[in-house]
Amino acid sequence: MREREYLKNVMKKVIEETENDQIKTSEELVQTLINHLSNNMKNSNKNTMVN
Repeated sequence: MREREYLKNVMKKVIEETENDQIKTSEELVQTLINHLSNNMKNSNKNTMVN
């Protein structure tokens, strides 16, 4: 559930950035998604290591 909420928020943010012309190309869109998901994976791995 937590991951679903995270992805929902990421998509909402990306849509807003697209509407505000902060993301102008499909390449920028894909790169933004990759960055968000990569950051989430790093944070997820850190939390796993700590627990």
